[in-house]
Order: sequence, then structure tokens, then C-alpha cells
Amino acid sequence: MGTNASNYFAGRRGRRGRGNPDQPFEKPFWMSDAEYKTVIQKSGVSGFVVVMSTESMDRTNGNDVWLRVFIGFLATISVAGYGLAWGNLEKTSVLQIRLVRASELNTHLKEMNLAAAGLAHETRNPLNIVRGLAQMISRREDSPSEVRARAREIVDETDRVTGQLNEFINYSRPREVRRVAVNLNALAAEVVRALNYDLEEKKVQIRVQAEPLTIQADEQLLRQALFNLVINAVQAVPANGEIWIRAGRRNTNQAFIDVADNGTGVAPEHRSELFKPYFTTHEQGTGLGLAVVQQIVLAHGWDIECLPNQPTGAIFRISHIRASGKA
Repeated sequence: MGTNASNYFAGRRGRRGRGNPDQPFEKPFWMSDAEYKTVIQKSGVSGFVVVMSTESMDRTNGNDVWLRVFIGFLATISVAGYGLAWGNLEKTSVLQIRLVRASELNTHLKEMNLAAAGLAHETRNPLNIVRGLAQMISRREDSPSEVRARAREIVDETDRVTGQLNEFINYSRPREVRRVAVNLNALAAEVVRALNYDLEEKKVQIRVQAEPLTIQADEQLLRQALFNLVINAVQAVPANGEIWIRAGRRNTNQAFIDVADNGTGVAPEHRSELFKPYFTTHEQGTGLGLAVVQQIVLAHGWDIECLPNQPTGAIFRISHIRASGKA
């Protein structure tokens, strides 16, 4: 190997020595002069060590690792996003199917309500005939007293059933709200006048405590709701009881209406059931009056709740009413 190395160096002297024939190769920067002379004397390739910097390679490898990590991170996010989108799509599809079924059921219920309302309307006619005949019998002086008493019972029962039918027809009727500016004080006064006979019969005192206020509402529907609430209060209070109709502003744009009484009140466990159809705590109640009130209130976009009145009684509060200005 020494002979071959000597021949190799001999052939490379003029090219690598840069004009110096005594130096076949330039001295590397890391060698001392003594080390360089020793290597030249040996004339062996095995004495050289080739040193190359790995900094650029390390930098490239590091960048490649970070690039792979970033690509993996983006791929993970993409897979997670795809899974989430697929799950949302599945939930949306299920929800759409439920909405279609609910729409079909709602249409069917509307048809059933119309049919039931029509049947109730047709039932009132024969009931009126029965009531008229029973009244005639109850007023005949030549009829036995027992027969006349039974006839009066028939009249009372037909009145009760007719009242229930009227409430049912009213409950089944769709609520189409036509908003106008309504003078709340004037409307409350009309309701009090319409119930004057019931109030005097039970000797109930009613007070209207409403500030001058105009609200946006369907006048006919609001009158019916207020009428039902006052009737409910009349049934709840004892003889010589008291009822209050209060109204005012919560803020610039919203108002409230309260119908309060000093009756026996409503048990806490019954407050959430009051507005369900056919639920009643009164012996003479039909169980649809407050359900109709809730229908009207919700059709307007308002809220209604039953609150305790201190020291006794209940408060039915209608809130989130849009106030348009003073009356």
C-alpha cells in the first residue's frame, strides 16, 4: 500500500501543491507543521482524516422532523373534523326526520281538533232543546214537585255541559293575533263591567290599579284572557273577598299585568299543572279557562306564571308585554 500511495502522491504533486513541488498537498488547517511533515514523510493516504461539517444536515433533518410532525397534526385535525362533521350530519338527519314526523302529527292533531270542535258545536243544539223542555216542565204548576225538581236538575246539568262544550270549542280554535294599540285601563274597566253580576252575587270587591298604559295586543283575545283570569279569581275567593287588577311598566318597552286575589291560593305542587287542559282546583271549574289564557299569552309571545300572594291568595302575572306608550 505504501508504494501505491507514493506513486499517487507523486502524480498529484504539481496540481495540489500550488507551485511548490516539495509539498504534494497543502497543509490542512487543523494540522500542526510537525504533524504535516510526518504525514508527508510517510506518504500514506491512511494518515489523512477527512472532516466534514454536519450542521446543515442536522438542520435539514430537524426541519424534516418538524414538517412531518406538523403534517401529522394537520392530518389528525382533518380526521377529527371529518368525524365531527359526519356526526353532525347524522344528528341533523335524525332531527329532520323527527321534525317531519312532528309536522305530520301536528297536522293530524289539527284535523282531530277541528273534527272535535265541530262535533261539540253540533252537540250544543240538542242540549239546548233538552234544556228548553226541562225549563218548561220545571215551570208548570200542575207538575208534581218532584218532577219539577228533577227538571231543574236537568237544566243545571245541561248548562254545565254546554259551558264545557263552549270552553272546548274556544280552546280548539286557532289563535291568530292581530296586534293593535290597546288602552289597558279601558279594557280592564270593560271586563269589570261584564262581570258585575258575578261580583255582586258573591259580594267581591275588585280594584283596578293600572297606570295609564297602552300596549300592543289583540284586543279581543286579551279581553278574553283577562276575563278568564278574573272569573278564576272570583271562584277562588270567599264571600266578601278581594281581587286586584294591576298593570305597569317593567322598563321603557315592557309592561306586566297582574290579577291577584286573597283566596286560598294555589299549592306549590299545583302551580305547574294549572295551565294544563282539564286540570282544575274549583268544583265549578271546567279546567279549560286557564289553558285558554296560556294559549292567548303564548300566541302573543308573552309569559304567564302563578305566584303566591301575601298573606293569602294567588297572583297570575303576564309579563314581557310590549308597551307602546301612555294611554
